[in-house]
Amino acid sequence: MDDGFKELLKKYREEIDRIDQGLVDLLNERAAAVMKVKKLKEKHNLPLYDAKREEDLINNIVSYNKGPLYNDNITQIFESILRNTQILEKDDTL
Repeated sequence: MDDGFKELLKKYREEIDRIDQGLVDLLNERAAAVMKVKKLKEKHNLPLYDAKREEDLINNIVSYNKGPLYNDNITQIFESILRNTQILEKDDTL
């Protein structure tokens, strides 16, 4: 492999690393916002889970998708985010 290939590969991987770091930052920012909703709902004795909100959220997320990921991919990613957020919501130490 020539040096041009290695440099380009390194550049692309650095770009991916930078994007991944941004994704982690945004996921943590999102989790902090979810915890604010949790505290507000607890204060007003409302259930944490809202099936309609989750359905609307998934529909909104899919509408934002411009590809190249398929809508099913985006849905699976966000369902995982939601499941992990629900675990976080159940932690009474937060």
